[in-house]
Amino acid sequence: MKTFTTLIVCCWLATPALANDTLSSAFKAIDERDYERAIGTLTRLSEKQQDRNVLFHLARVQYHSGNFDDASDTLEDFHQHYPNDGEAYYLSGLVYLALIGEVNIFKKIGMANKALSSWKASVAADPGNLNSRYAIFAYYTNAPSIAGGDLDIARAQMNEIEQLDKAYGAMAKGLLLSKEKDVAGAEAAFQEAAILMNRAAPHFSLAQFYMQTEQYEKAISSAQQFQRREKRWWDPDPTVVYLVIASANAELGNLEVARKEAELGLSMNPNKQIKKLLNAILKSL
Repeated sequence: MKTFTTLIVCCWLATPALANDTLSSAFKAIDERDYERAIGTLTRLSEKQQDRNVLFHLARVQYHSGNFDDASDTLEDFHQHYPNDGEAYYLSGLVYLALIGEVNIFKKIGMANKALSSWKASVAADPGNLNSRYAIFAYYTNAPSIAGGDLDIARAQMNEIEQLDKAYGAMAKGLLLSKEKDVAGAEAAFQEAAILMNRAAPHFSLAQFYMQTEQYEKAISSAQQFQRREKRWWDPDPTVVYLVIASANAELGNLEVARKEAELGLSMNPNKQIKKLLNAILKSL
C-alpha cells in the first residue's frame, strides 16, 4: 500500500547483530504482507528504544495481523510513554472493538465500553481527529441499547461531524439512514461521501451497504472501486474486500468466480479471522 511507503522513516541501526532492523525494513515487510517479520523487527527496535513510531507501528501491525491481545499490550505501554496521542487512542478503540469477538459473552459490553472510552480519549487529545469522532458516532448508531447505543446521541454526533467535514458528515448520514431503513437516502449519502472524500473508505461502506440490502452486483462494483483507490492505515485490509466479492458472487450463483476470489484473498496472508471466513465460503461452494 502506498501509505506505508510515504511515511517518514527513521533509519538508525540497531545492534550490529541486528543491523537490518530499521523502520524502513519493517515497512518493507508490511508492504510484502510478511507480518511475522515486521513484528519481529519492530519488537526488537522497541526493546532498544521506546520510540513513538516504533511502538505505534508495532501495535498497528499486530492489529492488522489479528494479534489483538498483543496489540492491546503494546498500546498500554505506548500510552504510558505518550499519554496524549490521539491517533494511538483511535487505534486502541479499534483493537478493543476487534477483541469483542474474542472474549466471552460476559465481557463483551465491557470491551465495547473500552473501545468507546478510547475514542473519546482520542477526541479529548485531538479534537480534530475525524476518525475517532466517526467511530463514536458509529458506536452510538450500531450498538444495542444495553451497550449504550442511542440514535439521538448519534444524530447529534452526525451534526457535529458534518460541521467539521462534509465528507465524513455524508458518511455518517449514510450510516444513520441505513440504520433507519432509508435505502435510497443512505445510498445517495454514501455516494456523496465517495465523491467528496475521493479515496477508498466510502467505497467499502457502500459495498457493505449493498451487501446488507442484497444488491450484490453493486457490492462487487463498490468493492472493486475500494481496491483501486488510495488507502490509509485505518482502512479495511484488502483481504476483507476479497471476502465481500467472493460472498457477493456466491449469492449471485457465480460459484467459480467466488472460489477464485476467496483463493486470492487466502493467498494474501489474511489474519486468522478473515482466513476463517474465506475458508467458510470455499467450503460452502
